Formats: sequence, structure tokens, C-alpha cells
Amino acid sequence: MRREISILVQPRCLLLFIVLAIFVIFAFSGAKREEEKTVEEEHEITHRVYLDVDIDGQRVGRIVIGLYGEVVPKTVGKKGKGAKGKALHYKGIPFHRIVSGFVVQGGDIIHGDGRGSESIYGGTFPDENFKIKHSHAGVVSMVNTGPDSNGSQFFITTVKASWLDGEHVVFGKVIQGMDIVYMIEGGAGTYSGKPRKKVIIADSGEIPKSKWDEEN
Repeated sequence: MRREISILVQPRCLLLFIVLAIFVIFAFSGAKREEEKTVEEEHEITHRVYLDVDIDGQRVGRIVIGLYGEVVPKTVGKKGKGAKGKALHYKGIPFHRIVSGFVVQGGDIIHGDGRGSESIYGGTFPDENFKIKHSHAGVVSMVNTGPDSNGSQFFITTVKASWLDGEHVVFGKVIQGMDIVYMIEGGAGTYSGKPRKKVIIADSGEIPKSKWDEEN
């Protein structure tokens, strides 16, 4: 027994113990820092809009989206008209791409199938910034065909999609009706993205701040 104890207290063993202790401390503190980095910054919601959704002609509910007008004011935009003077809105527009375990996508106000897009700026417009990340389900982000090609199309994530960071501009998040988003994904989604059912935005619009409490 005495011999075992004497071996443990030898300088070489003590040095090894100290090195291991330092390694554990640094590993723990590093993990702590990484955890702190992943805490998502809260951004102010400046506008609320709604999408009333029908699946195969049956009303399933309302999705309420909060918009980040302070972070991406140009992307959030305002009510307006397209290049031909036509008022732009999502009423009657389908969710034309619904990928199971990924996104629901809509907003093609030209063709309704993903080929078209328009904006209040008369066409496509540049990427504003990539400050907000695709860090959770319910993120609302711009569809594009490459850099600086934003229009009217958007998607809502159903999972964390960090690989989209730096590629697509996030401009909002679902604050009510995430169950409706999952209903769309589960009821009409496919792995190819071609919907199994007809999913339409039956009505859409902005919710005045005076009525935000009523929506809650």
C-alpha cells in the first residue's frame, strides 16, 4: 500500500495529473463559450402579417409572421405595386414547393409554380444582409436564384437550416400558427417538393399594431 501511494505522489505523476486537470478545465470553458455563441439574438418585430391557408379547398387556419423591419427594412418593404402598376399580394397564391423535413415555399405571384417573381421595386432586388440566421423551425426567408435575385417568393423552414446562412435573407419568423406550417408539410409535402395536395393562401394582409393583442 505504501509503495502504491509513493508512486502516485512522484513528480512525474503529479505533473500528468495537473496537465489533465488543465485540459478538462479548458475543454469545459470552451464548450461553455460555444454554448453562449449559439444563444440567438432577439430582433425586434416591427410588423405582423397573416396568411390564411386552405388545403384542397378546406380552411386549415392562419399563420402569423413577425417581420424584422429594423434589420432588413428593404426586404420587409411596404404595401405597393409591381412594375405594371398591379397591386402585389399573396391572396390566391399557392405554396408550390413543399419539401418534407425542410421547407414550405410560396409567393410566386406571376405563375404560381416557382418560375416567376416580382417586387415593389419593379423586379428583383439585392441581398440586404445576412445578419439573421436560419437557426430554428419557423424562420421566414427569401427565395432566390443566386446572389441579389430576391423577388416575391419566400419559404418557411420546418427545421434548423444553418447551411442556408449567408445565402438567403431572413426577414421574419412564424409567431403563431406553426402547427399550420407542420400541417402543410405533413399533409402535402413530398421529398421531391411537388405538393400532394393543393395548398393555397386564401387571404393575406398586415395586422395593425392596435390589434396585435387580439391575435395573441
